[in-house]
Amino acid sequence: MMKKNIIYPFLIFLCYSMLSINTFAQSKIVFDKTVHDFGDINEIDGEADVIFDFSNPGNKPLILTSVKASCGCTTPNWSTDPVAVKEKGFIQVSYSTKNRPGPFTKTISVRTNGTPQVLLLTIKGNVIPRPKGPKDWYPMEIGNLRFKTTHVVFGNILNTEKDTLSTIIYNQSELPVKLKFDEVKVPEYIKVWGSADKVSPRDTVTLYISYDAAMKKDYGYLFEFFQLPTNDMSTPRKRINISSHIKEDFSKVEDSGTQPIVVFDKDVIDFGVMKALDKVKGSFTITNNGTAELVIRKVKASCGCTATKPQKTQLAPGESTKLDVTFSAGNYNREVTKTISIVTNDPKNAEKTLSIKANVKSNEEN
Repeated sequence: MMKKNIIYPFLIFLCYSMLSINTFAQSKIVFDKTVHDFGDINEIDGEADVIFDFSNPGNKPLILTSVKASCGCTTPNWSTDPVAVKEKGFIQVSYSTKNRPGPFTKTISVRTNGTPQVLLLTIKGNVIPRPKGPKDWYPMEIGNLRFKTTHVVFGNILNTEKDTLSTIIYNQSELPVKLKFDEVKVPEYIKVWGSADKVSPRDTVTLYISYDAAMKKDYGYLFEFFQLPTNDMSTPRKRINISSHIKEDFSKVEDSGTQPIVVFDKDVIDFGVMKALDKVKGSFTITNNGTAELVIRKVKASCGCTATKPQKTQLAPGESTKLDVTFSAGNYNREVTKTISIVTNDPKNAEKTLSIKANVKSNEEN
């Protein structure tokens, strides 16, 4: 009995000793500050930096296991080596002021192997905007000329309408630049002219573009461009893009109670798994459920890898046709989705988008 009484207190003491060692052998992180206010800073300066110093008053090396900013505008850099007992480390934080005027507050989450395991650092301040100039007002640059935009978007326009839009040209050089409108080559439904045929240094000219959708005689989303010749020694020809979405004008269609109604047997064809470079075929069925002739005005695929052709483009009431589809897989190695746009004379469903899908596997995987 005496031996048992001696062993038990010893075991209890040993357990407490081990527990004490585990409890007190730990690293700690203490920052000189956890919040930094930059105050007013200038956007033109580009970046604002601050260093958060910390120490390890624990009795075990400190490791920063993770340092993450709350957004991509804030970039942290930190001590990656273990910080020894009683030694110091740092976290440097950079905030990008470019295109971010106004007040801001951002946080940096810090994780450690010590105490505390997680804590937040905070930076805040107010970015004073840089003075605006031609680069802001005319962001598109081609040679010595800058443009308010080089993509003129007519958006939705009826097939009976004509519209005129404009953009502004700015000359950032020290020499005048001649605009050769008489040499612009555009189709007859597009007209191009300017408020002047010469842009003086540090001056502007308005470029006008008119678009006659009735003369275009097309439907759906359309993209085209033209070149504006100049005597600018740096890139003399300036490319101007034009996009439009021509819709049929049904306002003059008499509501006689008879009209076409387009119906599709499905919206999607899923070809499943297919090998790269293979071709596969399918079809959609188009039916006229209306009481007037249905006209398929246009069929357009989203890319050249998809070939489509309706067997008929005019359907009497109750008649159907097939829209044959051929998909070329190319060198894809992923899930692929392509679209087919259908334009008809159905007033309530003039434009329809169909889809084809496939899970293309590269030859290496096969």
